[in-house]
Amino acid sequence: MDHISGEMQLAKGVRIVGESLKSKFYSEKYSGLTLPETVEQWESLPVLTRAEIYERSYPQTTDMLTQPVEDAIIISTGGSSGIARYTTYTHGEWDAFVECQASAMRILGITRQDRVANLFIAGHFWPSFLGLHDCIKKLGAVHLPISANIPIEEVVKLCHKFEPTVMVSLPTLFVFMADMARRDRFTFNRLRMINYAGEHLSSAAEAHVASALGVTRIKAGAYTSADAGIMGYQCEHSRPGVYHVPTAFQFVELINFEENRRAQTGEPAEVVVTNLSRISTPIIRYRVGDAASWTGGTCPCGDPNPLLKLAGRAGQDFKLGGGFISLDVFENCIAQHPAALSLNFQLEIQDVDNQFEVVLRVEAPAKVDPEITAMLEKKLFEAVPELRISTEKGYLRAFAIEIVELGKLPRSPITGKVARLIDRRVM
Repeated sequence: MDHISGEMQLAKGVRIVGESLKSKFYSEKYSGLTLPETVEQWESLPVLTRAEIYERSYPQTTDMLTQPVEDAIIISTGGSSGIARYTTYTHGEWDAFVECQASAMRILGITRQDRVANLFIAGHFWPSFLGLHDCIKKLGAVHLPISANIPIEEVVKLCHKFEPTVMVSLPTLFVFMADMARRDRFTFNRLRMINYAGEHLSSAAEAHVASALGVTRIKAGAYTSADAGIMGYQCEHSRPGVYHVPTAFQFVELINFEENRRAQTGEPAEVVVTNLSRISTPIIRYRVGDAASWTGGTCPCGDPNPLLKLAGRAGQDFKLGGGFISLDVFENCIAQHPAALSLNFQLEIQDVDNQFEVVLRVEAPAKVDPEITAMLEKKLFEAVPELRISTEKGYLRAFAIEIVELGKLPRSPITGKVARLIDRRVM
């Protein structure tokens, strides 16, 4: 993957800012500001927020566009919330995005000899299925456009029939498929690699998928955003959650917003990105919503592009009984029962008569022994003291664990993701 210096990134970023002034939105946002000449001046540019992008979604408005919508592709970028919103890429910008993504797959060793099962959801303007098609074409591999739109049983049947060597999809689908494989005792004979994207795959979930599907190589296809494009890619030496930043394509900053400064090496901070190839709808200093840190040092692979370690979604933790709780705690407790429980789960919290109720729904391949749910609840109350304290003080009215069949938790109709947290409390 190409590497450019920080000085060159700044120069390209300033060019994007200059082009952005052709749009109504950026001309107003940057009114009174001069083009930055130094990193310090660059960091004084106001960040682009998700709300600003949502409010100016195409086709409701063209305020963010610098040119007419011609020779372009329109894609959806808001599928996880279930509320679709759209953005535009010129075909040239789309090709640059896909070429960068294909390079990331090439680095992981996907070649012309591979059969790649495309298990993303198609339709709804969602870009993943289309983008992967273009990537596979650039790699010269065989494309198996199966999709995840069809019943999972059909997906498994077609994978057995056409024997992919590589599968690409969301972690949610791979966890579901691993649950089925463990229950129905099947594997895929030629499968050598799983690529995932769109969600984080925890170490517990990765171990489950590897064991159940009999695959030894599980890698993130890339760290991407439909708005900004590819922001990170992995190599053979990448640990889970660690990515090289494609400096020639993306200008990535890590900002400590509480202290209004750039983060130091090893310090978790929020990801802010500027796409260096996109002019038609500029994405400049976009606050993505992820937390990450710079690892420092160089990678054994020799790639000079810097390494970024993701720390999860900024604000993904939720408040309970005065403390902030990570959903990883719930996953780790569920993972202690791999034979009985899936790692696809959903936590719902709601207000009831000035108290709150918590329901944990977990998918399972078969009927679950009540002793296991009792053990899980006990473990959760030990791992999350706020549950016990809230019960003792009368804040927590009820806590329940509900077991549901595989695939029965609600999925986004656009992406297929399971929303892990539904917080209905009035804040």
